[in-house]
Amino acid sequence: MNDVGKKAEAMAVLQSLESAYITPAIRQAREKQDEILIQRFQGKPFAIADIGCGTGHHGLIFGSGCSSYHGFEISTEIAEIARLRWQQQGLDNCRIFLGDVTQTKLQDNFYDLVLCMYFTPGNFRDFSEDLSIYDDQYLDNNPVFIKIFSDFYQALKPAGLMFLTIYKDLPVTEAAQYDFYKKTGQHVVTPPGSRFVVTAENFWSVRWTRASLLSNLQGCGIAEKDVLFHDLNEIAWLIEIKK
Repeated sequence: MNDVGKKAEAMAVLQSLESAYITPAIRQAREKQDEILIQRFQGKPFAIADIGCGTGHHGLIFGSGCSSYHGFEISTEIAEIARLRWQQQGLDNCRIFLGDVTQTKLQDNFYDLVLCMYFTPGNFRDFSEDLSIYDDQYLDNNPVFIKIFSDFYQALKPAGLMFLTIYKDLPVTEAAQYDFYKKTGQHVVTPPGSRFVVTAENFWSVRWTRASLLSNLQGCGIAEKDVLFHDLNEIAWLIEIKK
């Protein structure tokens, strides 16, 4: 991706994080997700990894109580916003890891908690302008997803937990995505009914069935018995994975 494409994508991501652009169903799912996590983990002395930490929202929530908070972010502009927000709050235990998360070197058995929030798990893929490569076989065994979450699963301590927020593959979810991207000034280029949405601004987000998620997690070495689906609302699940 060239620099212009990266900047357009970063702008799209920044807008997607601003409450003014968020549709009601997506806002509800995000708020419910945070409510669950705050109730269970805020103030706990955990080592936390946040994949796609964005502008540092969850670092502000969990940073003051955890032993360490590591935010992983690919966008330089967005990572800098997170770093400054944490610095202003005196969160010295919050640290940004900038770059492609597929290239990150992790320590085994290090984290108590791994987070990948705000539908970020559906954004990982091999980059191609040929959208036909993202067929059912690819979506059910996405090599980039499997690489990332295999690595972070290995980085979890025994009995550690991983949480992912994902879209359900339903027509109502697709409608919410279309509305969301329209509000953020993006232009959808995928035909209606696709299992994923791609915009001209290079934003990509897949919707999931239970079977497609479990298939990908199986590729990560994660057994179905260790996966719990929390129903956030009509469009979203919070996935809890125990090591």
